[in-house]
Amino acid sequence: MFNFDPLAHEQLKPEIVGVYDRAANLYDQVGVKSFTYYANLLVDKLNIPPGARVLDVATGRGALLFAAAEKVGVNGYVLGIDLAPNMISETAAEIKARGLQQAEVRLMDADDISFPSHSFDYILCGFAIHFLDYPRLLVRFRDMLKPGGSIATTHPYVPTHDTENFERWKWLFELTREVFPANFEPPASWVAPNRLNSPKLIESALRESGFENISITVAETTMYFADENDWWDWEWSQGSRFWVEGMSPEGLAKFKAVSFEKLRAMKTPSGIPILNGALLSVANAPVGNEKH
Repeated sequence: MFNFDPLAHEQLKPEIVGVYDRAANLYDQVGVKSFTYYANLLVDKLNIPPGARVLDVATGRGALLFAAAEKVGVNGYVLGIDLAPNMISETAAEIKARGLQQAEVRLMDADDISFPSHSFDYILCGFAIHFLDYPRLLVRFRDMLKPGGSIATTHPYVPTHDTENFERWKWLFELTREVFPANFEPPASWVAPNRLNSPKLIESALRESGFENISITVAETTMYFADENDWWDWEWSQGSRFWVEGMSPEGLAKFKAVSFEKLRAMKTPSGIPILNGALLSVANAPVGNEKH
């Protein structure tokens, strides 16, 4: 398993929260709507029944929360928590606009979460558990789930088998390296997704935390940016904001100019294609799940 350093984790947390707080108004609202797409896939796999109680950890703009709220119906309950105030504000406004009585959001640090044992039927987390103290948190999740309850998560995944897609986008990785100094070492917050970026790592973390019936699947789909400006907004709307914010003014100007030139050459009648992927993980708390 990834060697987790709790002290380093606490030191980088404000940086992570700050980036996503600044991205909240754009998060999954521009570019390819991958968070919503994979949230729907994951929730459909779970067959959540009406009346279920669901916790959505690091809810963001509520992709999983809204998908789950539709399933649980008016007699169910979905609670979304997040540590970014602007995410909470934006998602609370959307809950109100949709008139959902079965959903709410709270500003809360998932690392300090504390609900009674057996509080939830499902615990969800979309593209974020790698930012948390997951070795400790997964054990807590197991306790918070009812016996046999499910944890379900999505994780970043870069499809490498499609050589056409890889060659199409290879310039982006090369350009990103060019605009940083040759000896630049990415901060821990930038590479945090690598903690759980393979089925083997995810399964190990879940199994060591006492979960059973672990299933991890790869999901892929081709999505399209409307144009280069749509892609640029998307870069600022999610995890890649870490590195665009980290570029010097000169590096950022070069990055944008060269990217736009490349993207215009890639455009098709349907837009600018990208093969997008995710790992979908589902596991169960033991049927004899008791507090430890």
